[in-house]
Amino acid sequence: MRFTTTLAGAALATTLGGAAMAENVLASDPQTFVNFFFEEGIPAQLTADAVGDPLIEFRDGDETRALFFYDCTDNTDCLSVQFYVGYKIDGSVSLEQLNEWNSGERRFTRAYAADDGALRMEMDVATSLDGISFRDFSDLMSLWLDRIDEFEEFIGW
Repeated sequence: MRFTTTLAGAALATTLGGAAMAENVLASDPQTFVNFFFEEGIPAQLTADAVGDPLIEFRDGDETRALFFYDCTDNTDCLSVQFYVGYKIDGSVSLEQLNEWNSGERRFTRAYAADDGALRMEMDVATSLDGISFRDFSDLMSLWLDRIDEFEEFIGW
């Protein structure tokens, strides 16, 4: 009887483990991010960036946002993603202001001025080999979208 109970428990754990894995986003499987966006009711499209790595474009209200894939091997088997947003401005945001943004209480995101004068903000998320649950990724995405709103207010966008 004990052996049967142990086997049934092991089978249940394997089934539940497989179900939990199905609800993870994995940079090595870009479709899992498309599935996440679909489940959240967010339009998203899987494409490729300039070097051939996966890129997901998703909608945030009227804006198209980007999720880039990094640490890829031959444009596949990626290990991380990066939320990205850029702004063409007239140079009205100083380096001191960007340093203030980066040194504040806004962990996980960073902002900088590119060589062309555009402002950029990014947030990296490592999914590694096992991925991140949909729930945790949803929290990270909410943080990202909140930071966009805060940054746009900060730079007067």
